Amino acid sequence: MLELHEIGEIVRGRYRIVSVLGQGGIGTTYAAEDLQSSDRVALKALSFRRINEWKTLELFEREAKVLAQLNHPAIPRYLDYFQIDRDRDRDFYIVQQLVEGRSLAQEIANGWHGSEADIKEIAEQVLNVLIYLHELKPPVIHRDIKPQNIILQPNRKIALVDFGAVQDTYRSTQVGGSTFVGTYGYMPPEQYRGRSVPATDLYALGATILFLLTGRSPTDLPEIRFKISFRDSVSVSPSFADWLEKMIEPALEDRFSSASQSLKVLQNDKMPSLESRIMALEANRLNSQTGDPPIARYPFTKPLGSRIELKKTDVALEIDIPPAGWRGEGVSLLLFAIFWNGFLLFWTSLAFRAGFFALFSIPFWVVGIGIAYTSLSIVFGKVRLVIGDRTFRIDWDILGVNRQVNGKTKDLRQVEMKSSYEVNNQPVMRLCLNQGVYSHKFGDGLSRVEKEWLLQEINDFLETWRSRH
Repeated sequence: MLELHEIGEIVRGRYRIVSVLGQGGIGTTYAAEDLQSSDRVALKALSFRRINEWKTLELFEREAKVLAQLNHPAIPRYLDYFQIDRDRDRDFYIVQQLVEGRSLAQEIANGWHGSEADIKEIAEQVLNVLIYLHELKPPVIHRDIKPQNIILQPNRKIALVDFGAVQDTYRSTQVGGSTFVGTYGYMPPEQYRGRSVPATDLYALGATILFLLTGRSPTDLPEIRFKISFRDSVSVSPSFADWLEKMIEPALEDRFSSASQSLKVLQNDKMPSLESRIMALEANRLNSQTGDPPIARYPFTKPLGSRIELKKTDVALEIDIPPAGWRGEGVSLLLFAIFWNGFLLFWTSLAFRAGFFALFSIPFWVVGIGIAYTSLSIVFGKVRLVIGDRTFRIDWDILGVNRQVNGKTKDLRQVEMKSSYEVNNQPVMRLCLNQGVYSHKFGDGLSRVEKEWLLQEINDFLETWRSRH
């Protein structure tokens, strides 16, 4: 590709081109010398004649506007934005502080193999930058976190560069459209659909960490049910692997809800799996029976953004789960139920003409009614669970139709997560409160992280109750 500027050329009578730093989808970046200050700067240039669509210029101008508002030591300082008119062309420029160092991609290409501690330190530094970006008003989403855009400086501090794909959530909401930007292998599923949220950057960071650990692109690693399977390819501590698993969850609701939450877990070096939490609760229950001291409990806080109301004291636990509303798998299931039962009604009406042949539709009606009930319970259903010192009660309310179960607290064993059905070959889990031989099901419309939180809270309360009785 023909370069916009030659080495040694002076731009705007001030910036002497020293070298080409890189070429991206929306411009060429040069290392240049500021002849007024003698400082080395990064000069990003875009030629109007060479762009293929208006979106490219829009992204370039948006990058300049966002950079002008940022002030963080790990983000190269914005210096200037200008344009130069030429014969039948117009060139646009962004001037930034030049960061010395090499990208993480270059480090790996040169044979660098960081220890787990080194890579954790890099992850923590990037998370601190993301916390700053995501807590701005409106939040700023980078959308292109990858090894090439993270510079490791000589002092081992990182710098996050290339905000050409940046998006603020206010603009995304108001405009309604979005530009498909990002890098294959580092984008989560929602980004392919044109949607970007703060947790989108977390997935990209997780994929970047995988690259640092394996030296391979995430696209070259095996997948199981659309999720990268990396544990056989790395040698890291279980807690770090568990943290990384949550970073690269394909489902948005299963990922960390924020960079600050991710950083807190990473720094605590404690990311217990669901199974380990259940084992800990069961061990506490057995220890309370034998008189042994309880093992340490894992803290599990309410997920950010959850609308569940939970009140817990030493003698009572109250949980109110509101309807999921018109979002998530409940809506998809409801639409499927309408299609299924509508087609079944049409088929049955025709089958009645054949007499007893219509009886063959009965099993399908049972399935259809079950799907309809499940979808309605997710979209419109409310659940209230109250466990007291002596009795418990569960109330299900679907569009004013109420169902209630009462019992004795001493008969409750624990809550489990069990598969209720599958969507796109992915099991959808529900919570099951076990009372003797009975199992009371709820929580179909909740995210997995909400289910894990409730599971821990309920089992922890029951374990504490048993220790007192």
